[in-house]
Amino acid sequence: MIKILFIRSQNAFLPEIDAYLNYFNNTKEFKAFDSSKLKDYKLEEFDIIWEFKGFGGVKKNKNQILIHEYASLSTGKFPTIKNFIKSKFNPKPDLRVFLNENVKEGFKFNDSVDYCYRNMGIDERFISQIEVDKEYDFVYVGSICKGREMDKFLKVFTEKDNGTLCLVGNVEDEIYSEYKNYGNLIFAGKVPYSEVPKIASKAVYGINFIPDKYPFNIQTSTKLLEYLALGLKVVTTDYKWVRQFEEKHNCSFYKLDYNNLIFDKNNIQKHKFFSKFKAEEFLWDKIIEKSGISNKLIQASKNLLNG
Repeated sequence: MIKILFIRSQNAFLPEIDAYLNYFNNTKEFKAFDSSKLKDYKLEEFDIIWEFKGFGGVKKNKNQILIHEYASLSTGKFPTIKNFIKSKFNPKPDLRVFLNENVKEGFKFNDSVDYCYRNMGIDERFISQIEVDKEYDFVYVGSICKGREMDKFLKVFTEKDNGTLCLVGNVEDEIYSEYKNYGNLIFAGKVPYSEVPKIASKAVYGINFIPDKYPFNIQTSTKLLEYLALGLKVVTTDYKWVRQFEEKHNCSFYKLDYNNLIFDKNNIQKHKFFSKFKAEEFLWDKIIEKSGISNKLIQASKNLLNG
């Protein structure tokens, strides 16, 4: 039995870790653990150490396998410089896992370390959610902060009567103070992930407000996948990844011009939405299986045993 330890800080969300735990713990070859749920542990007790990378990291011993997962590119100020520093100074792992090709290219690793791609997935609860009565016009799931420019979006949304908007996620104090008295805005706050499908399904439209800026505009939008799985109509900013997704999965979303942002419910209602998106293909187990990670870990373990 190969023992995997996923390194997760107490406050990290990372739904993919829960997906990995479920996947690996339903196999005969692996037993997976979440570091944030363990009171006392020693790194040497595990065969595989799995980190979601920032700067630095743990040091493995020679009898362990080290996995570095890059689920996103660096954000904030000087993101490309941060990517460069990570690529040059982070310890060398045995395997790297990237969200997609865009993320891999962004880090520009120049070594022979093996890698694979693991896209974002959907929890089964988004597919199995039963239909409910609609209570809101729109829903937004995610961080409600200036870093994601949600202050810019809310300013435009509240300029005219655009119906009701339910906001699910952490809210920056400054944004909450400014908009808490708007009767058509419902701040649900941060809720357990298991509750998100129940709340989001009560809306007609899902808002995918993503700044058309590096690296946000080249990365997978999990919330968009979840909206589609719930059968919501998607209203999104117009950017590179979303256009590629529309074409690949035969969808039509209502797209907002990020540089000339206008929000008009009447125009949105006139749009002919459609989607051929197959949510079942994005279930976490399917995504992890498709990545080929499991086979790579089994082979790496065999190589380690054989010296």
